[in-house]
Amino acid sequence: MRAAACYFRQKAALCRELAEALASEHDPVVSKLREMADEFDDNARILERRIAREEVEEDVAVDARNLH
Repeated sequence: MRAAACYFRQKAALCRELAEALASEHDPVVSKLREMADEFDDNARILERRIAREEVEEDVAVDARNLH
């Protein structure tokens, strides 16, 4: 999942770079690229939260085993 989150972050950055390279702020392509970048970032955030939750759950499980 970390690789997928990294992939989404890279695609978001690429979309933003492409949007910046286009001259017109009023170009619908610029808006779409920024929208796509936000979606990629949202997907990365979801995966990163899931990874963090799983790590916490794993730590709790290890701690629980150590108590016995």
